Amino acid sequence: MHIQEPLYSDFQKLFRLHYKTLCMHAYKYLADADESQDAVQEVFVKFWEIKQEMVNDKNALYYLITAVRNNCISRLRKKVHTISMEDETVFNKITDTPLEEEETKETADIQTLVDEALALLPPKCGAIFRMSRLDKLTYQQIATELGISIKTVENQMGKAISIMREFARTHYIPLSVLLSLIYFLEHRGILNFYV
Repeated sequence: MHIQEPLYSDFQKLFRLHYKTLCMHAYKYLADADESQDAVQEVFVKFWEIKQEMVNDKNALYYLITAVRNNCISRLRKKVHTISMEDETVFNKITDTPLEEEETKETADIQTLVDEALALLPPKCGAIFRMSRLDKLTYQQIATELGISIKTVENQMGKAISIMREFARTHYIPLSVLLSLIYFLEHRGILNFYV
């Protein structure tokens, strides 16, 4: 593959700028410095191979954070059959490790993006979206709790996903990444989403 020098130079800058922070992020999942570095390096290699057009995109960091998280979770799943009781601390790192100072700003940036997206949802639509995607209720459970039909729930969820998809498109990030960022903030307990 022919390497475009200016683009590759920008990629190297992106790598230097975020490598350490992404390694700290990976460490929260893996609790192993070497494996965390491997996970981040693997993400950067794949990023260069298939996402070169995002090198100078303002949302590249959001993509990388999600990719690192997914890579770490994938690595943990592969280990799950051999992990002993003592090694449960690997999983506890996800929730027990406080955010590092450098990651706090990035999390705030992510939160701003997510807040903007969720603010676009009308109240009823937002309530149904939260119940379905975050509280993990079935459409039937939502319909029963709100006293509405399943068809109304389906329509409102369709509307919510459509709004999210359009927001993601205008911010040049995949819908799946936006939804992952919402889950990331919810998991951290810092999602500002009240309906």
